[in-house]
Amino acid sequence: MLYKNSGFRSLYRHFAAFMLNDVLREKIGSFPNAEKANCVLTYGYIDHEKGLMLELIAAGIKEQADFTFFGTYYMGRVFVPIGEIIEAEYFPTESSEEELRKSYADKLNILEMYNVSDEIRASRDMEFLDGSRHDEYPDDVVVYLKKQGVETETCWVRITGIGDRFFMGELFNEPERDFGFHSGDRIAFIAEEQEDGGIRLSADLTPDRILKTEELADGKLLKEAVAEFGKAQTKENFIEVLQLLRDSHVWVPCTAAVSESDMAELEKVMEEAGDVSEMIGKTFKTKDEVRMIPEILQNGENYFFPVFSSADEMGEFGERFSKLERHILEVIPMTLRNEKPIAGIVLNAFSEPFVLEARLFPMVQKMRSRIVDKD
Repeated sequence: MLYKNSGFRSLYRHFAAFMLNDVLREKIGSFPNAEKANCVLTYGYIDHEKGLMLELIAAGIKEQADFTFFGTYYMGRVFVPIGEIIEAEYFPTESSEEELRKSYADKLNILEMYNVSDEIRASRDMEFLDGSRHDEYPDDVVVYLKKQGVETETCWVRITGIGDRFFMGELFNEPERDFGFHSGDRIAFIAEEQEDGGIRLSADLTPDRILKTEELADGKLLKEAVAEFGKAQTKENFIEVLQLLRDSHVWVPCTAAVSESDMAELEKVMEEAGDVSEMIGKTFKTKDEVRMIPEILQNGENYFFPVFSSADEMGEFGERFSKLERHILEVIPMTLRNEKPIAGIVLNAFSEPFVLEARLFPMVQKMRSRIVDKD
């Protein structure tokens, strides 16, 4: 069997015996009984950056349909990218897979360092993507970039996550045309079924709306977009919410925390005043910095960072807190610094909520602003 005829699935998370070529023979030169070997036992895994890799486990001998493998190599790791041995013949070891996993459990445990997010791993199981995958880099797919007034172009995109009816990825190479996106930028793309039944991945990079700062100031556009997404949860409506959120200032409910010395001074002033009502309208200046501690909401075992499209949107909930206005790109780092494991940012939690999951933070941070304030 040759890799070009089988694809990555026959090797990914499976053992296989590769017949030795010059590259493999040199790689296993220090393995036990390497001089007797005509094959090597391998285990396939995917390095998100380097593509499909083969961990070389043990030298072996193939005699007709039978394989004998010698002791494994314990002096370190030896591995090879599939691209270097793509023409080498190999044989699956399906019948002895379970036994091999037990025998070489220590070797396989080392490969846990290449574990990826559940979303990336799930994308590897999506066979409808196989026609778009790179032969040697299964996490990289070819995507058709589209933008109004610009000729369609294909680029390689490395999958980084899965959204609701769309994928997220990082542009791996620089587009030749001006799409407003560059190598390293995050984009969203979808899978479209073609007339012939095939699947084509595409990303529409046309900015469908140019905004001015004042249009977002009262939070109404953002609230309306969330309502529209609630009615029709399409990829387009979801992206519209993310794009508006990326350019918006939001309101964060916080508790003001003063230092012990400032609190003691405040209590002294209150005691001297006698009647608290006498302090109404008076100013108390703290000597130390006042810390604003954001409120955190809990739903089951998950913690969420609440923000609101406007101060009024907090309603009665906001009466218990100080209100801090911040741009969403300032809020995201605040969530990451929180001592609790934040599952996401929840917008307008008590009216029509929208949850920005933590896994989508990088995507929003890398989105292009649609704000144009120049006349």
